[in-house]
Amino acid sequence: MSRRNNLERTGAPQPDAPTPPTTEGSDLFAFVNPTVFVELPSKGRFYLENHPLNGEETIEIKHMTAKEEDILTSEALLKNELAIDRLLESVIINKNIKVGSLLLGDKNAILIASRITGFGPFYDVSTNCPSCYKKSDYTFNLEELKTQNIDELPEGVEHSGDGVFSFDLPTAKVKLFVKLLTSFDEKKLSKRLAVNTDKSSSTPVTDLLKSIIVGANEYTDQPTLHRFIGSLPVPDIAYIRNLYDQIKPDVDLKFDFTCPLCDHEGKVVMPMTARFFWPNA
Repeated sequence: MSRRNNLERTGAPQPDAPTPPTTEGSDLFAFVNPTVFVELPSKGRFYLENHPLNGEETIEIKHMTAKEEDILTSEALLKNELAIDRLLESVIINKNIKVGSLLLGDKNAILIASRITGFGPFYDVSTNCPSCYKKSDYTFNLEELKTQNIDELPEGVEHSGDGVFSFDLPTAKVKLFVKLLTSFDEKKLSKRLAVNTDKSSSTPVTDLLKSIIVGANEYTDQPTLHRFIGSLPVPDIAYIRNLYDQIKPDVDLKFDFTCPLCDHEGKVVMPMTARFFWPNA
């Protein structure tokens, strides 16, 4: 993130305008909320041509204020799971950018930057040790997170434009087209998964594939694609998921970790719980 000098936003008295008398408190509203430029993992490369972020490597956001804290504590917004989207709408400077159209990696980068401006870079949360499986409190420094940029695509993968990628499946021998998920897509997927609360009817892998696969050879209609997904061999499913993880621009949430209980050293993925934006939760 890079800070922006906001002095030009404050304006200045006109040359012929009389200078108002200085009184105590006269500068009460002279403060201009600072902004930061957040690096987008996508670098703006995978948006539609008419999208405001097409070709943009950064996005400007303002620091969180009391207004944003009110959003995060609104019971109505929390109940309807709208608090995070309302927060993003509030901090993003360019109001032509719709939160639902943000690629997930870019959304994550903005959320992390907003959390830093509001509550600082240190995030205290319990995490599980991958060796002894016990929980311990750990402090993550959000400023150490790095973006996962896609400077070079994996072998055999082509960008077809507008955030759609194509590659051949090794077993089914089908040319597959997958898209990067947006915030809107993520909400649809979450709702679909929430409906299947019964573990016996839960289909998270199939639901994910239905969300990202937009074409197979010349077929693009959903009924055909859904039937195709249901018949995919397991090796091809693993191949799709592995490639998708490689091509999606995102924030790398992995940290070096030393377990205070068993001294295991390795990498852990930072858990994003309610304490991320609600430190006292």
